[in-house]
Amino acid sequence: MTKTGNAVRQIVLIAAMTAILEVSKFALNAIANVELITLLVMLFTRKFGWKLSLASVLLFAGIESLWWGISIWTATYFYVWPILVLISALTADVRSPVINAVIAGIFGLLFGALCSLLTLITAGPSAALAWWIAGIPYDLVHGAANFVICLVLYKPLETALSHIRVF
Repeated sequence: MTKTGNAVRQIVLIAAMTAILEVSKFALNAIANVELITLLVMLFTRKFGWKLSLASVLLFAGIESLWWGISIWTATYFYVWPILVLISALTADVRSPVINAVIAGIFGLLFGALCSLLTLITAGPSAALAWWIAGIPYDLVHGAANFVICLVLYKPLETALSHIRVF
């Protein structure tokens, strides 16, 4: 395959991953802090590599910012989801659904704390602490939902992705 052909395949794959992230986010928008993004990013990173996954989550963050407007929470997507790509790349050899569910759950629990980092920079420590504390109930839901979703869907989605041959 030529370099151009490979680049085109990568662009198409990034677009497909981003579309899947957007559709899954939109499908669950009515349920606060319940999402498939965490699981999908973990699986995409492990299957297609950190570079393509990073491009996809940055496009996802950009689309979310265009759709919802640029605000503190949409701006945080530009660093929070890449952190998950990094975590997923570092734990790429972990195949246990239980361990992956724990990783996803912890990420959900820490989501508000990660998001409060931007508030720390823009508004100071008191505002960041208030932001984080106010969001703890949502983080508990996020962590529990991530854990259950990953526990139930990790293996089936990993199996489905294993049948995709891109390169």
